[in-house]
Amino acid sequence: MSSLFSRRTRLLTVPTALALGLSAFAVSAPAQAISTVAGANNASWSMNDSRRPALDTGSIRNVSGSRMEGFGNIFVHVDGADAPRMNDQMMRGFGLTASSAGSYRSTKSVRLGDVAMTRKVQVVAATNTASFFDTFTNSSTDDVTVDVSFGGSLGYGAAATTAGTVNATTNGDAVVEPSDTWITATTSGNYRPTGVVVGSGVSALGEQQSNPFTTAYTQSGSKANDIGFVRELTIEPGQTVSLMQYVLVGTVADTSAITTATAAAAAAPDFSNLTLDEICTLQNWDLTAYATACTGAQPLVLPAADAPTSSSTDVAYDVAGKTIAELQADMVSGEVTSVEITKAYLDRIEAYDGGQLGFHSFITVAKTAVAQAVAADEARADGAAGDLLGIPIALKDLYDTKDMPTSGGTRALESWQTGADAWQVAKLREAGAVIIGKTNLSEFANSGSFSESGFKQTWNALYPSKSSFGSSGGSATAVGADLAAAAMGTQTGVSLYAPTTGASLATFRGTDGLTSTNGVMPLTWATDYAGPIAKNVTDLASMLDATATQTTGNNPDDLLTSRVDNSLRPTEWKSALKTDALQGKVIGYLPASFVSTQVSDDDAGTVALNQAKAAIEAAGGTLVPMTGAPVNPPSSSYPTSGSAGAEGWERYIAEERPAAFPYTTKQLMESQLNLPYNVSGNYTSQPMDDTSVTNLLARRDAYKVNASTWMDTAAAQPVDAVIYPGFLTAAGNNDASSAVFSCGPCQRRADPVDRPADGDRSDRRQQRRSVQLDPDHGPGLDRQGRPGHGVRAREAGSRSDPHRVRSVPDVQRTGDIDDDGLAGRHGDDVRQADAGNGQGRE
Repeated sequence: MSSLFSRRTRLLTVPTALALGLSAFAVSAPAQAISTVAGANNASWSMNDSRRPALDTGSIRNVSGSRMEGFGNIFVHVDGADAPRMNDQMMRGFGLTASSAGSYRSTKSVRLGDVAMTRKVQVVAATNTASFFDTFTNSSTDDVTVDVSFGGSLGYGAAATTAGTVNATTNGDAVVEPSDTWITATTSGNYRPTGVVVGSGVSALGEQQSNPFTTAYTQSGSKANDIGFVRELTIEPGQTVSLMQYVLVGTVADTSAITTATAAAAAAPDFSNLTLDEICTLQNWDLTAYATACTGAQPLVLPAADAPTSSSTDVAYDVAGKTIAELQADMVSGEVTSVEITKAYLDRIEAYDGGQLGFHSFITVAKTAVAQAVAADEARADGAAGDLLGIPIALKDLYDTKDMPTSGGTRALESWQTGADAWQVAKLREAGAVIIGKTNLSEFANSGSFSESGFKQTWNALYPSKSSFGSSGGSATAVGADLAAAAMGTQTGVSLYAPTTGASLATFRGTDGLTSTNGVMPLTWATDYAGPIAKNVTDLASMLDATATQTTGNNPDDLLTSRVDNSLRPTEWKSALKTDALQGKVIGYLPASFVSTQVSDDDAGTVALNQAKAAIEAAGGTLVPMTGAPVNPPSSSYPTSGSAGAEGWERYIAEERPAAFPYTTKQLMESQLNLPYNVSGNYTSQPMDDTSVTNLLARRDAYKVNASTWMDTAAAQPVDAVIYPGFLTAAGNNDASSAVFSCGPCQRRADPVDRPADGDRSDRRQQRRSVQLDPDHGPGLDRQGRPGHGVRAREAGSRSDPHRVRSVPDVQRTGDIDDDGLAGRHGDDVRQADAGNGQGRE
């Protein structure tokens, strides 16, 4: 440090409430959403403050014309033998509120162990500069050492037109070193450059899209975008220290003026938005000029943290890691009751889901959950049995429920009570399931990249700084964090597959008409699918037995199910689970699908393919390459008018239920209570006429025939199934906006079905026949959050509680499904597994 005195000696007035912990999320979202600041040269800054979806990290979501996203976040590590929950993660929950345009200040402190933190963020429009003032206070009686990493993503990939390439530093070169007090990065083409000013005292450079405290920064390739500036701070008892850092953006296509501006900002840092008392706590700037003034500085008065919530349970039985089958076996044996299991999950929801650092996976928790569990225990005592009897299940908040609101993730429907259950919800209740609550999603299920609603944004269960993906992220996180035994989600593009891959779980996207979507809010009619998420395929089979058999899946009032020959549905699912499923089978793959075109230097696809090949061959199968793709029938042969999205809403609104829907489709889509980017300025889409409905379904049927033909002819021999990877690169941090930053990017393939004319934000994909391997596990992530496929996953029951964030362990292969069940190709239109294949419900 270059200062003439110790800034560690500034005292903080510590409110009683700082003796803290995590608590229920207390920031009530105002009418606006995602704060936007108009800067110079037409730059528009989007900031992650406490406005809905309340990510509340204080970081830059994006800047118009810039490849930089998710920048200005802080990761924090508190040393100590008993590491606090969410150690090493991105900090959030500051209650950042704008006092004026571009000026944000914490309304609450965030507690991590014995360290309380606040943020003050200022965007100066005239200079396109954002300043980040972060305070760290030791509320213990001993010295505390804290590591802080400030950074984010300067761009993505290795291409000159997408990457943020460092072009200048303090030391006069383009190589970033801890001694650099500033850097600049540029992107070829019409993009804004970025300047970062960090001051002195950086001890290391880390990778901000991984764990910056354990993963060193890489100077070249795609990972060079993801820089973190790491400092170690030692804080005396009752003391506060702070850091002031800056991010600048330049004019479009500039490569030189940004360097001059950034160097000038580092030479004369702007402290104009700080009080003298705040300046005197700074650790990363030379305060020689303030030495005299700081001798009279007063302690900072900072906001209290949220009051702590309970982090304990009275239930001795541990539900963490338990599958449905394990929970059911323990209830049958008398070891535990449904009431105890339900209370254990409810206690976990209270401890882990709410609060400033919670997962934020639930919108509503059922007030009737324990009563439902009591009824299940009584039914068991009277002789009832069944795989789901007494099992707590969560529902994506698109499913109608008679006892809870159904919001679709929008505040426009925050208090709407349908008075009735969706078809599949009713079937789950008939099977004895406990409906424990409604989970968060991207509003209207519009995004496959993030799960951001008008209420909150969900974080990843396994890597709690990363996206949960969408749009069923709340359901996947609830299961992955053991807040429910299983959950229901939906998919139009990848909204089952992406969140499930990201949480190392299992899912099933059946073909059209397998089971009913009545009572489920639509995105794109006839392409939407409503189905389960669980820890393994055995659990999926139990869920499907309750919702997708000849007796449970055929809804005569639903055109999509009633048009299907009911004999094609299984009578039950579990008997199809066999360990010799792949013996003698030929499995196809498209080589190009295992190569990322946007992050070309990531070898995750190659690793996944090699693992798949080894696993398939070990199970007695053969993996063969394929060429081409199924031919989509020309739309001219199946003319349609109107919108599949509007068609879905007309059908949903018209369903018989006790409560009338409170809007027309037009009123709902134009509601100012929706997130701003989901508000239609003039919704004109119309439903389809009868001929268009017939042609739409006929075209989907014709595509399935073409897909089957492709499977017979696209390889040296006919294939029984097709595999493809989940993600091709690591899962991304949760504070960006573009799809490429959520999974950097997710596996993508061209949409085989033309988009409807209304341009609804959806992939409208026809789902191809495919299978995720290793059915008793979901697709996996390695210790850096890198993706795998079905053969690399977490072993059921092996995860630890989320208060100790850990990586996904390697697993053993435990079995496969046979071709007469969850996957296969016996011409069976309603029994095909699909792990998803695109960029999501966007």
